[in-house]
Amino acid sequence: MAVIEIQVVFDFLCAWCYIAKRNLDRAVQLYQKTYPGGRSDSFIIKWAPYYLEYNQAPHSVDKLALAETRLAHLSPDQHAALSRRMERAGRAAGIDFKWGGMIGPGTREAHRLVRFASTKSTEVRDAVVEGIFDAYQARERDISDREVLRAVAVQAGIDGGEVDAWLGSDVDVDVVDEEARKNKEAFGGSGVPAFVIQGMHRLDGAQDPMDLLEAFIKVREGE
Repeated sequence: MAVIEIQVVFDFLCAWCYIAKRNLDRAVQLYQKTYPGGRSDSFIIKWAPYYLEYNQAPHSVDKLALAETRLAHLSPDQHAALSRRMERAGRAAGIDFKWGGMIGPGTREAHRLVRFASTKSTEVRDAVVEGIFDAYQARERDISDREVLRAVAVQAGIDGGEVDAWLGSDVDVDVVDEEARKNKEAFGGSGVPAFVIQGMHRLDGAQDPMDLLEAFIKVREGE
């Protein structure tokens, strides 16, 4: 049995990161179904925080209005083409992107909730990651709102009282901030998403499931 370790550097504000998450899920499934003995191998996935910090205001703002400002260098046709490209890529990954809603002043609490969910089980953590992505990217929810995060965590199986206590504390704030800072230094040039497989093989961008599968096989066979 082999263990394949994958670090995913990401932020919930990044639509490509949601696509990367879905593509990773698919690649793991393909590996376990098609690679000889793949069902006996295991994957250890670490979700590593990165702060995109799109919203510099100390409060939530309209996502569409902020996007208009951030993408002001694009013509209307270019902006529309970018949206269509993202929507096509999303549909291919089973995601129905929605561009409205509010964007908060940061994603620290969302990443911190993932850290807390990781202490429960892999399944709970994965449900929280998927739930936060879905809330922001497909349901137009403000993931800086603790009630939104609480609902995701409870849906994933975490006791509501535990969630309230965690989000109401400052436990691991410094840890998450420091990890995000280091990731910004390491991956700031290429941005997110990024995969680091077995601590040495780095892949930038969302990556097609087949490309990820190929990388898994190379790691498995010691290439």
